[in-house]
Amino acid sequence: MIELSRYVTFGQYVNNGSPLARMDPRAKLICAVLLIGLTSYLSTFQAFALCLLFCVVLHQLSRISIGYVLRSLRPFIIFLLIAFVFEVLFYVPPKAPQWLWHWWVLGITWQGIINSILTIVRVLFLYYLAAMLSFTTSMVDLTDGMEVLAAPLQKIGIPINAFVMVLVIALKFIPIFVTEVERLMKAQAARGLNFDQGNLFQRVSKLSLLLIPLFVSGFKKVKVLNVAMEARCYGSHAGWHRTKLRALHFARFDVLALTLTIFVCVILVGVNLLVSR
Repeated sequence: MIELSRYVTFGQYVNNGSPLARMDPRAKLICAVLLIGLTSYLSTFQAFALCLLFCVVLHQLSRISIGYVLRSLRPFIIFLLIAFVFEVLFYVPPKAPQWLWHWWVLGITWQGIINSILTIVRVLFLYYLAAMLSFTTSMVDLTDGMEVLAAPLQKIGIPINAFVMVLVIALKFIPIFVTEVERLMKAQAARGLNFDQGNLFQRVSKLSLLLIPLFVSGFKKVKVLNVAMEARCYGSHAGWHRTKLRALHFARFDVLALTLTIFVCVILVGVNLLVSR
């Protein structure tokens, strides 16, 4: 439990020179948004099976171990199981239900089980797609891509640069806070506190001891970041904009990836409509 960085890998950039890592960040963001929207729309197992085949091809292009991608999902398995049980028990069918078991407001139906499984599958796909985007895109590229795609909103007075920077910093702080929690847990373990002993409430009580030092450490890191950004004159005057070291440009592979993603989305939407009728 102390080695959290082994299991919480979300937000860490893996620069392995894969085709996905070399893609233009704008193309990756558009593809990710299309696939995430598609996954949120799909409602049949057949469509999810075809989506899984596409994700297998996507994973081969990323050259990242599947164990590394799914490692950070391990701490959340218990929450997914709890969510599954609650959704099955409290599901209310739109038509007259055929109960497998029923008591008061609780009940189990085949439709409730199927819908709950679909929800869990949808969550797993959403996690996988978001994780692959973070693994194959650096924070600098992610910031540049989001700023370029959202640049039209800047003309109507929306501070896109500030919004994007806040979002990217929040994502970047995930692995930083995980490392900090791991450091604090090891320091408490060296003083004799064992986080692996006791029941659930006792473990939660032990973890609550880390909240104050974690917030203090977080505020210190934010202060250092604030001083560093001010020293670089970040947002110091009206009309300010962030300069970029590397100019973005679409390559042939980016156009091919966008075309293939759109084609897959159209096919999966069609399969989902045909099966759901």
